[in-house]
Amino acid sequence: MVSLLTAAELLGFATYIPSFANATGSDILKGVNYASGSAGIREETGKHLGIRFSLDQQFQHHNLTVSRTAKILEFNQAATEHLNKCIYSVGMGSNDYINNYFMPSLYPTSRTYTKEEYAKVLIRRFSEQIKGSSSASAS
Repeated sequence: MVSLLTAAELLGFATYIPSFANATGSDILKGVNYASGSAGIREETGKHLGIRFSLDQQFQHHNLTVSRTAKILEFNQAATEHLNKCIYSVGMGSNDYINNYFMPSLYPTSRTYTKEEYAKVLIRRFSEQIKGSSSASAS
């Protein structure tokens, strides 16, 4: 398995891309990191650990980045071409178990779903999120 650093180096990145919170101006054209420790597919995941950006919030940040990119590149063909070259890496789901399902004193999910049912709930929710479904429920 290739490490993320090695993959980034292979793609020509000399440094890490900035976090969404720290990316300013045209810096976003180099890439943006939306990751948030302890966050999950489900809105409540990791809530007990403090401030974090759920996957829904990370998608909102992505939409802002797309809008800002289009504005920087003057809403023309260059913006479309730039956005079509973007590469995404997503790692999700483990926190929904570690910081939610396996914490029955804080979250009801393990009393509500079997492990198999919960996996299906996460897959369904993630599918809705990745497709940009605005009517997706937080079930």
